[in-house]
This record gives sequence, structure tokens and C-alpha cells, in this order.
Amino acid sequence: MKRILLSLFLLSTIFLSCVDEKYYKESQECNILVFDIQGQINNRIIEGGKTDTGIVEVSVPISLDISNLTVMSAKYSSLAKADKDALKIKNFTNEVYLKLTAEDDEVSKVWVIRVRYADAPLQLAYSDMKTWTIAKDENGNDIKIGSTYAYFPGETNIFSPWQHSAKANTLTGFFSVNPKPDVVSADYASIETKLYPIGAMMHSAVVTGALFTGKFLFNYSHLPNGSDPNPRKLINFGTAFYNKPQAVKFKVRYRPGMVMKDGDARDILQNDALGRPYKDSCEIYFMLQNRNMDNSKYYRVATAWLRTGDSIGSFENESGFVEITLPFIYGQPSAQMLLEKPYMKIGGARGELVFYRFVQNGTGFDKIQMSEEYAPPTANVDNIIVVLSSSAYGDMFWGAPGSRLDIKDIEFIY
Repeated sequence: MKRILLSLFLLSTIFLSCVDEKYYKESQECNILVFDIQGQINNRIIEGGKTDTGIVEVSVPISLDISNLTVMSAKYSSLAKADKDALKIKNFTNEVYLKLTAEDDEVSKVWVIRVRYADAPLQLAYSDMKTWTIAKDENGNDIKIGSTYAYFPGETNIFSPWQHSAKANTLTGFFSVNPKPDVVSADYASIETKLYPIGAMMHSAVVTGALFTGKFLFNYSHLPNGSDPNPRKLINFGTAFYNKPQAVKFKVRYRPGMVMKDGDARDILQNDALGRPYKDSCEIYFMLQNRNMDNSKYYRVATAWLRTGDSIGSFENESGFVEITLPFIYGQPSAQMLLEKPYMKIGGARGELVFYRFVQNGTGFDKIQMSEEYAPPTANVDNIIVVLSSSAYGDMFWGAPGSRLDIKDIEFIY
């Protein structure tokens, strides 16, 4: 035994003595991975080669003061350092230059940031659901489970308003939102509710698929077993939008799962005192907001909403989609409409429909719960929240495993 141990020691010593001192190289990457400006309409990151000047192009609406903008997020290659704090840059009247130095302190790269005015687009980019790219988290890392990648609607290095909770799905072992039939020939988004039995220990056995406008910012403290379990604090809902459409149309099909379950994986067989419905429903809503009238409130200017537990269309073939048109209701809905659709109330039927303002704080965000009020129909619009979910009460971890919502060709009508 002693001879074996001695031999192993000698072999390891020989191996280490032969390893070049630069075997474990420090990173030479110095790229900008994320650069988001509050209120942006679009952005594009062009890395180029290692010796090229990197470019960030950002488009903002004419309503913003280009000399006083807010950089919401700036992420770089791992351990790369910038020569200035991007979060403190306000004036983008002229091109702004950042020099990034890689971890090895030898390789550096100059980046130019160009902000330009652009007309507010009438449609949301990639809302036809036909173009998808590998999903990345807030640090620019690919999101995947083993060798299976998650995908977001959009293109590589080009801003997309769409995301889903792919990062959280890496804990469950499956992705609940996917391009179909596949990423190469994508024609629609497929959104599903699935059972995650292990999640019952954390009261989250039902995993609901949801595609939304905004950013998903993963944080363990807001998972169901955290000190402040509120999954909505993981999502910075909404994206810049400055138009006032009269209606929205889309193609959709939906089938509810057979048996409703709660987060403890218990069957819900009847409506009960806790307000748990025994039947699942899909959730599709478009919410136009004004977020600049008051720093403490979000004003809801208009809403278009579909919530139904009825099957829509057919899953027998790919032509089973049904086109639906929803009108936008500007201002406060009528008393009769709120009676018929109580979930359209401010806060939702149970008060669970809350939104947060995310304020950059060093490496993280302060998350401030915003009160909400109806705005007069004449109010300007500067933000849109879109939520497409296979289970209306997915935030509460209620849903019927097997519920599936397929959707495509979302278009605003003016």
C-alpha cells in the first residue's frame, strides 16, 4: 500500500512539474454582453473580432431626452473591467466610448455606444413567433439543461421584448416555453403547464409556462422556499411602447389539462373557500401603461384580455389555429365588464396581480411594489405588458398539468 501511495505521489509531482505556468490561462474576453437603456425601443450589440472596435447601437423614442438617459444594465465578459461606470453615464448626445480590459490585464477592446432617435414601432418585434435564438440569462450566459438549450423569440445580440422563466426551469429539468415545430422552422410558441412532483416540498409542484414582455432576473430569495417567496419579484414586466392600438389579433389554440392541482400536488376537484378553481384557464392579456406620470404609481391606460377554460382550435394538425381579435378597453372598464371579468380589476380578482419597479442598485436591483390606478383614455402610453400563459393562476402554482397554449402572429390594429 505504501508503495502505491508513493508511486501516486511521484506521478503527481512529475505531472505538476511538467505543466506550463500558463496552463490555467486567465480570460482574454472583453465584450459587452448586455447594455440596456431605460425606455429603449431596440438595441444591437456587434462584437466583431478581437482587434475590432465593438459597437452597441441603441434606439430610443423621440419622447426621451437623449442627454439624460438611464442605463439599466451593463454586463461584460467574466472579470473584464471597464474604464468607466456605465451605470453613471447619462449623456448620449455624442458617441460614448468604453474601454474594456480582459481578466489577463493584457487584452483590451474599445467599445462605442451610439444612441439614436427612432420612430416608435407599431408592432412588437418578433411577435409572429417565427424567429428564435438561444436564451441567455442576465449575465449573458446560455440557458440550457444538459445539451438542451432554451430559446427566446428574437435574434442573437439584437434586443427582443420577449422572455420566459427559462432560468428557473433549469431547476425542474424541462422548459415550459418552446418554439414549434422546432427552432429552425419555428411557426408558433408552445406554452405548457407541467407537474414537477419534487416541487411539492416547496409548494411549487405545478410549473406554468408563460411568455411575457420584460426581463426575468433569477434570484433564489424569491423562490417559494425563500425568505420572501414572491415569484413576481423575479420579473421586471413590460417594455417600452408608445402607441395606442384599437385592438390586437392573434392566432391561437388551447386545451386545458384534465385535473387541476395546487402547489402541493393536491387535486382541486371543486371551487373551494380558498378560491381555487377546479378548472384551468389560459391567460392572455395586453396592458398599456403610463409609468411617467407618477414615480410611485403605474397608470393603466388600456387593457385587452382573454381568460377562458374552454378549448380553442384543434391540436390534430398544424392548421388547427383560430384567429381571435380583442378590443382594447381604454380607461376604467365598465361596472358590468368588471362583474363579468373580475380579474380585470386593479390588482386582479384576488389582489395577486402586482408589478414592481426595478431600480439598479450596484450589482442588483431594489424592487419597489407599485400601486396602480386607471388612467383617463387620453393619457399617453409609454409601456406595454403582455402575458401569455397556459394557466391563469400559475403565479400561485395552481394549474392543470397538460394545459397547452400555442400562439402566433400577434398584430396590433390601429
